[in-house]
Amino acid sequence: MKYWRHLAALPFLLSLGGCWEITTYVSPAASGTVIDAATQKPVPGATISVADHPGLFAQTNADGQFTLVPTTRTTHIFWLAPYRSLPPGGTIVVFAEGYASRELAVNSAEPLQISLVRAR
Repeated sequence: MKYWRHLAALPFLLSLGGCWEITTYVSPAASGTVIDAATQKPVPGATISVADHPGLFAQTNADGQFTLVPTTRTTHIFWLAPYRSLPPGGTIVVFAEGYASRELAVNSAEPLQISLVRAR
């Protein structure tokens, strides 16, 4: 009789072992440097924003460096392991006065080096 009770509890216990909760950020985290394509010098004051989140942006400092930190989170619960991880990604828009704006896909957490071309 004890054997059957333990056997009946086995599926429930196994399902608890495969339950995972993961918090991901809706917008991409990005950092890097914005430079002039012709001179290779930093572009201070450039604005970097996330295409799907207009309120999320960063500006480059005097050295052309920026850090864009996501503020919006979402939680995903996976019931059965293994699960496929969610890849980081998103589109950022880079704008600086006197330069043509540029859109870039962010697919990794590696620092970016963004070159801008002067507007004509």
